[in-house]
Amino acid sequence: MVKTKIVNRTGKKLVTKALVVKAKKNVEKVKEVEKLKEVIEVKKVDQTKEDKKYSLTIGLKDLLDAGCHLGHKVSKTHPKARKNIYQAKDGIQIVDLVKTLDALEKACNFIYNAQRNGKKIVLVGTKRQAREVIKRVAMDAGVAYVTSRWLGGTITNWEQIRKDIKKYWDLKNGLEQGKFTENTKKELLVMKKEMIRLEKIVGGIASLEKLFDVVFVVDAGFEKTALKEARMRGVKSVAIVDTDADPKKADFAIPANDDSLKSITVIVEEVGKAIKAAGVK
Repeated sequence: MVKTKIVNRTGKKLVTKALVVKAKKNVEKVKEVEKLKEVIEVKKVDQTKEDKKYSLTIGLKDLLDAGCHLGHKVSKTHPKARKNIYQAKDGIQIVDLVKTLDALEKACNFIYNAQRNGKKIVLVGTKRQAREVIKRVAMDAGVAYVTSRWLGGTITNWEQIRKDIKKYWDLKNGLEQGKFTENTKKELLVMKKEMIRLEKIVGGIASLEKLFDVVFVVDAGFEKTALKEARMRGVKSVAIVDTDADPKKADFAIPANDDSLKSITVIVEEVGKAIKAAGVK
């Protein structure tokens, strides 16, 4: 190739023709790489199912009958919860059920599509009123759950939790299959107690092989540690939030009574229906 010198008016050499050609080729290569990246990104998007709409099976009357509108005393109102309050009556805050229904629909649609796309969901309810319904709905929907107590670090220190889960399975399978026949009665008793302890802590999430993607909690104030950890690790959160808690702590806040068994049940069961409707486990 003939190297033609390009000079300016002062006669100083600026660049050769060969360098110009090389620069053009580099630009073309960069464009090709960018196109390749775009194709890869499109393929990634295609792997995610297009969002569909989930239709609630309950309405305002169901929420009203369940007492979802009954909040806490006016004196316990969280400033950021005021936007979800309809009015105060006899010293009790009344939740705006129109906003509750709208928030529930958004939350259920998010959970429905997360389940459709293979995301792992965990239902959390460690307060007395929520334990039974959370476990029942989670088992029926085929998702993980936490009802005993939220173990600090469940999200932020998942690797340690995985070790506890592995230990739980080793003990459970070993005891059931008679692998510890050579151990003494005292040692077997210690193993059984440890297995029972681990079952209470990680039994509900023992089926998980990796960190879950979505966490649903009953009572944002009571389960504040779970919500804090979720935010730290980018795990999406959905929560029932009463008038005494900050709705901003959850990605999807459902303003409603989180103390009444009926209120908790009607909302948790609707979440369970959304998960089952997705048809993916």
